[in-house]
Amino acid sequence: MSEIVRTQTTQTTSSQIFLRQQHVNAYSVGVILFIALSSVAYGYAGSVIATTLTQPSFNKKMGLDTAPNAAALIGAMNALYYTGGIFGSFLAGWTSNKYGRKFSVGLGNALVLLSGALMTASINPAMFIVFRFCSGLGSFVILASAPLWIAELAPPKLRGIAVDVHAVGMMVGYTTACYVGLGFYFVSGGNQWRGPLGIQMAMPAIILCGLYWMPESPRYLLAKDRTEEAWAVVSRMHSSKSHTNDEFAKREFYQMRKQIELDTTLATSYWGIFKKPSLRKRAFMTIFLEFVLMSSGVLVILNYGSIIWRSLGFNTVQILNFQGGFQLTGFVFNIVAMAFVDRVKRPVLITTGMIGCAVIMAGEAALQKFYLGTTDRNGLIACAFMIILFQTWFSLFLDGPTYFYVAEIWPSHVRSQGFAIAMATLSLTNLMWLQSAPHAFESAGWKFYLCFIIIPALGGTVIFFLFPDTLRVPLEEIAAMFGDEDEVVVYQQQLDMAKIPLDILEQDLTGRAGSMSSKNAAAQEIEDVA
Repeated sequence: MSEIVRTQTTQTTSSQIFLRQQHVNAYSVGVILFIALSSVAYGYAGSVIATTLTQPSFNKKMGLDTAPNAAALIGAMNALYYTGGIFGSFLAGWTSNKYGRKFSVGLGNALVLLSGALMTASINPAMFIVFRFCSGLGSFVILASAPLWIAELAPPKLRGIAVDVHAVGMMVGYTTACYVGLGFYFVSGGNQWRGPLGIQMAMPAIILCGLYWMPESPRYLLAKDRTEEAWAVVSRMHSSKSHTNDEFAKREFYQMRKQIELDTTLATSYWGIFKKPSLRKRAFMTIFLEFVLMSSGVLVILNYGSIIWRSLGFNTVQILNFQGGFQLTGFVFNIVAMAFVDRVKRPVLITTGMIGCAVIMAGEAALQKFYLGTTDRNGLIACAFMIILFQTWFSLFLDGPTYFYVAEIWPSHVRSQGFAIAMATLSLTNLMWLQSAPHAFESAGWKFYLCFIIIPALGGTVIFFLFPDTLRVPLEEIAAMFGDEDEVVVYQQQLDMAKIPLDILEQDLTGRAGSMSSKNAAAQEIEDVA
């Protein structure tokens, strides 16, 4: 117990020291915002189906208005997207490690662009469903790569805010898809449903045109022994005109490089993750977190919003407006969340979100029990209000944190695999709920919401008591929280206490990876140069 307390105290002191000279410059802001455009592309591609299913011309073209198996076809359009997401998640885990985070994001956008074009040109349900699968494949390559890339570029003090930009980007995509769908509803002709689908190609095209100029993750570059390129990225991303000696960047890079030298000797497979206790614990935490998150019902509301709103008695135009308002709410409150996500302990933040969503869902279930199928206007408005309130709470506490928390708990050598496990779990959980949703709404009605009450309430309690807090801790030091103290090569506290001269650090910046592969060796080096 005393060893745990000592370790936690060391990490806290180390974090406090490390926070003192962290900077954000215009270049780093521009890079993060550009990467987040991929999140916009993901959000648009993922949510465009919600308004597409509301378009009368689409339902007529695909025969959904008369087909006896219409519910099954609608379920397949969502299911195949998330089936593609499972494959896309693991594809991203491989490409991110093999070719880099930037390549992986580019691949995802290229797939979204291609599948968007072919969905727009679809002539029957089968063609649409096949390329909806391809869209899911590309979308989840983006989802498993973009927040990971941002997390590895951002300084610890602002890592939560930076990755929250990804969540804001997703909401921009969701909101845009809703309002584009609303606008095209008023366009005459039998092919107006193709417009919103075609517009999803615009953002991936822009990203692919500018991706060449974006910096690669310095941690990936160090793992590939491209040390000088990695230092160029860190120095440019984390430099400041007010601190011309770049002390923070140099100390951060020193720690990063020494850690990567050890991590490259620890590279492992997915099977290896589940064989090692500390990595297995991370995997179970990741799977549990994503399962509980997606069992809040957020994507059931997003993808089957038209069914929910229609069951509450609203017409098509009102449904499209409600869907747009739902996503606009998420966009606004994701921005608000950026003001405090790096001020609240991670388990407290996530638990607050889970418990709050469960309570709101309980309110929604109670209201629908009494007002579903009635003409009581006030009761129906109250049902609609609770759905908007749910989105508000989810955006404030869950949308961003669940991405940066997963990025934080995994060490560099398996971070891309960890993110792949997370996004595959997200896809699989959504696949389960979305396949059952149309039938559940029809047969169980408000009782279906009980699933989205019990699971988040229990899950949030587990997270509060068992999940460690990674707030503002350097990525290279988090391994100690999982019992891997020997895999933390150097703490920022050691660098500060040793008072290593900056010129010594500067001489070491372009050293070759692999020269130091143990904690003891790094400690001896610090002692020698101090």
